[in-house]
Amino acid sequence: MNGDIPKPTEGRAASAELHPVSELSGRIGSWRDFADRVSAAMAMAAAEPGCITLSDRDFTHWPLGHREVVEAFQQWVLGSAREIHCQVLAANFDGFARSHPRWVQWRKVWSHRVLCRQAPEDLASSVPTLLVLHEKLALRVMEPLVGRGLWTRDPAVIGDWLSEVDVISQRSHDALPPTTLGL
Repeated sequence: MNGDIPKPTEGRAASAELHPVSELSGRIGSWRDFADRVSAAMAMAAAEPGCITLSDRDFTHWPLGHREVVEAFQQWVLGSAREIHCQVLAANFDGFARSHPRWVQWRKVWSHRVLCRQAPEDLASSVPTLLVLHEKLALRVMEPLVGRGLWTRDPAVIGDWLSEVDVISQRSHDALPPTTLGL
């Protein structure tokens, strides 16, 4: 990884076109860098549980199926209060179970704490690639073709990014059911 997930004294950025990188923010250089930072952020969430928001069109480049990430989710859920939750927003979940079977299996037990929502078709292309550890850290891919983006610890920027997800989430519907009903 190109440097660690930011130290508590680092971070300030919103989007590349609006705010320059400063001591409270940094750049994400590639999809590999993003995946490494997601793993590190989930380790942080396991150590200091809080609400989590994950957002992406299809989560193809995310390490959600990696053993260490699933273990971090398990530690997060066991160490957090009941009102702490995780929201996962996607444009579609079509390949999710194939890409992240370990995480999907884990979520079956914790579906009451991990809410999966699918954006309506007219907003699908607006779903940002974003991980937010509420009030702590956010990672955002700004250039999806190459995986470049920003991380920030700036509460104002984190709030702006969460607002974007909230607008889409309000029109979304439940998705990725934890069990399959059938005859």
